[in-house]
Formats: sequence, C-alpha cells, structure tokens
Amino acid sequence: MAQNTTKYRPQSPKDWEELRPVFVRLYIYEKRPLAEVMDIMRDEHKVSASVKMYKNKIKEWKLGKYMKGDLAQQILEGDVASYRVIPAAGSLEEARKKAERSLKRKNARQRARTLNQPSPLITESISTPTSPGSPEETSAALVPWSSSPESFVSPSIGTIHFTTGVTERFLKNLRAWTHEAYSQGHWDTSIQLPGQHNGGRGAARLLSSYLTSGINLYESGKHKLAWGHWHQAFEGFQSPDLFKSWYHDIPMRLLFEVGRVAHMGTIHQPLAASLLKNIKRWAHKFLEPEDCRHALFSAFGELEVSQLKDLYERAARCMFNGLEARVEKHNPLLYEVRLNRALDMLWYDPEADMAEWLPHVEEVDEICGSNNYYSVYFLLLEAYRLVARDSHDEVDHVCSQVKRRLTDLEQTHGSIDPWRVGLGYRRLGRLQHEKGQFADARRSFNTAYRYVSSDPKLSRSVLIEICQRQMSMATDQEDECLWQGILSEMEQETKPHVEDNDRLRKPSGPSAHAKPQVNRQRGLSPARSNTW
Repeated sequence: MAQNTTKYRPQSPKDWEELRPVFVRLYIYEKRPLAEVMDIMRDEHKVSASVKMYKNKIKEWKLGKYMKGDLAQQILEGDVASYRVIPAAGSLEEARKKAERSLKRKNARQRARTLNQPSPLITESISTPTSPGSPEETSAALVPWSSSPESFVSPSIGTIHFTTGVTERFLKNLRAWTHEAYSQGHWDTSIQLPGQHNGGRGAARLLSSYLTSGINLYESGKHKLAWGHWHQAFEGFQSPDLFKSWYHDIPMRLLFEVGRVAHMGTIHQPLAASLLKNIKRWAHKFLEPEDCRHALFSAFGELEVSQLKDLYERAARCMFNGLEARVEKHNPLLYEVRLNRALDMLWYDPEADMAEWLPHVEEVDEICGSNNYYSVYFLLLEAYRLVARDSHDEVDHVCSQVKRRLTDLEQTHGSIDPWRVGLGYRRLGRLQHEKGQFADARRSFNTAYRYVSSDPKLSRSVLIEICQRQMSMATDQEDECLWQGILSEMEQETKPHVEDNDRLRKPSGPSAHAKPQVNRQRGLSPARSNTW
C-alpha cells in the first residue's frame, strides 16, 4: 500500500488546538529546537506550516523557553500566579530558578551596554525646556521640560524594579477600569443613550488630530506652525470633561497616541513625556480620588517614554481579556476592540501577523449581520495587509467589495462612520505611496479626502497629510497648485494660535478646545448610535 504523503496546512484555531499537545510535548517537555520540531511535525504528522506560523503559536500559547525580565521580576517578588504562564516550569521552584537566570542574563546585557555608553542620560537637547520650540511658545497647559530629577532618563539597572511596579500598577488599574465600566452598564447597548460616548470619542480623535498634524508640519520644516497645533492639543487638558466619558477606547488610545509620538524620533520624546505628565495632572485636577479613572489616568504620569510600545501590547491583551470574560461571546464590542488594536499594532509594523486580532469577514458577517459596517473596516485593513505582501490582484478584489458594501450601507440606513472609512483609505494610500503604486495611492487619498472633509477641524491632520502626499505625486501643474492652495489655507488657520501668546495662555470665549464636539453632519452621530 502506498504511503500517504499528503501534507496539510492548519488553518483554523481548531486545527491548531488538535496539534497543540504534540507540539508542547516536543518543544517544551522534550526541549527540542524549533527546527527539529518542525521536521517531526512535517514527517510524522504531515503538518506543513511556516516558521512564522509556529512562532505565532508559541507566543499565543505562551510557550517561550526564555523568561522576559519583567515576568522574572514578578516571580522573584512573590507573584506566584505568574509562573503558571510558563508550562515548562512545572513547579514554583523551577520557575524561580528560571527567573534568576533570566535576570542574570538581562543584567549582564545591560552592563555590557553601559560600558559603551558613558551616561544613561539622554542627549542634552532633550532636557532643554521646550525643545524643539522656543520658551515663548510654551502653552500654559503644557508641563515645562526641565533638567529636574523628573526629567526623562534611560532605565538603569537600579530602576528596573520601579519600572516593573509601574507597569503592573497600570495594568491592574486598566482592569479595574474595565470592570467598573462593565458593571455600571456604560457599554450596554440596551441601556446606554444614543451618542453617549461621542464626547469621549471626539476628545480622543481631536487629540490625535492635533498631535499628528503638528508632527507632519514639524517634519516639513514648519516648526512654528507645528507648535501651534501642539499647543491646541495641550489646551484640551484645561477641560474638566476631556476624558470623563467611559468610551471604551480612551485609555488604549491615549497609550497609543503618546507612544506613537515617542516612536516618531528622539526629538519628539520630550513632547511624549509632557503628554504623560499632563494626563496625570488632568486626573488629579478633575477626578475624585476614589474614582477608578483617577488611578488609571494618574498612572500615565509614572510611565517612562521608552516602555510605551511594549506596554501597549500587554495592555491590549489585558483589556481584551477583561472584556472577553465579561460581555457575551458574540458582543460586537469585541470586534470593535480587536479592530482598533490591530490598526494600532500595524502602525508599528505593517507586516505583523494579526491572526490573533483580525477575524475573517465571514465571521463578522455571521455575528454582526450581512449588512454591517465592521466588515467595511476589516476589509480595508485586509487590503492594507495585501498591499504589504504585494498581492495586487487580491487588493483590487477586496477594494471592490469595500465599495459595494459602502454603497449598500449608504442606500439602506447610512450606518457608517465616515471618519473611520477615511482613515482606512488614508492608511491604504500611505502604504501604496511607499510601495511606489502612485496611481492607486492617489485614488485612495482622494477617497479619504472625500470621507474626512466633512469635519475639517477634526480631520486637519489627515487633510494636511493628504495634501502633502498628493503634491508629491502630482502628475501636472494644475493638480500640484490645487493641493498647494488647500494646504496653505489650512496652515493659515493655525497662525493666530502661534502669534497670539496671550490667547494661548488665556483662551477667551467659547472654545472648541474647552469641550471637544463631534460633528453632527454626514451621519457621524447616527452612524455610531449603536456602537461604542
């Protein structure tokens, strides 16, 4: 009888769960190298899977053979529950030994780096009062940057314990906030008011808009205009209602936005550090100490800029786990959260494997209905990932599905968020531009412009970027002049905030920065009435 040589590639979570016991035995308990395990799985179990797929499962199943420093610190401090995430430990004593070895390796690496770095302090330019702007440009709402002991320093061996404590405290406060929001029914569609979270959503989006437009202008050499946008972002911290909404995405959005600013380069790290301090100041000023939001937002001020990216991944998992254990299994909120986390993580790494966060569109349709707006957002994200993999034919097919679904939604009940659709096309255009697919990028940016321009104030950062990209890709003088004119007009709108220092310090009259409002046109509010 001929031997069966047919191999199969695991696709669904169920397929992988069936293989899990064999893989754990080989990889963990028999301590075989991954390459050898892959050979055995291929030859004896007819499994064909890539190295990346196996590594993703190792991460998902928490099967790492080596312990990270923060986890090692938890175990040595007596956090007994932590050792359970390491299947290979087997006992608490073995977990402690692993933790000790892990910290020894980490300390050795840090000592080696210290020999090549004469000082753990960051460059002098970062400790200047308001780098990169002038002292006169500092808003009253902005915490000045100084060379005091609170200034940002690189983590040293002596501060590892402190950093770990801050991280764990932040995650515990995030879980407490999630529990409180759920227990009080803030995310319950059966009792919440229409548009209940529009204020929180608008505040998060407005902060992102000002920060992003400032970065884009600064990188274009327009430093004074950039500070005008950043000042507007900081003025928002003078509002007592800024982050009081229980909108589910506020903590993660703040963590991502500040981390994104820091990730843009060393020159922006003082700005990120100042944002963290202002979030803490806002909480102390406007929230009661017994309010769980007070503890959560205060914890932002204790975070270090250098740890924000790694903390984001842990916080994303922490919040989702807490939410998943509380809401019903098919609650659309779970899909909203998964979408937002995937968007943020892909910003850091466009080619990251998002299998854990992105469901198939068929699953979304099954749970949320065939005519749902989530499918549009997930399809746009899928198109983005296909561009990253240079799968051009598949991109066209997915984009056609997006347009068809948008048309169907607009013809039925108009339940769509134009802001999110616009950002999806902007994100797609960015990657197409980087890949040199300029014709496709122009179309994507034009579509983004159409969807976000209904609220120029909220969308200023997006519009500025679209204009800059379109100018760089213009095929004739008419197009270049058109986008240059639109860009100049938007830049002029910021100049009064830069030139009038008194207005920066004492805003007068009704100010949009005092209480961010969400645009009521083009279905933005109705579109979100049944979402968070």
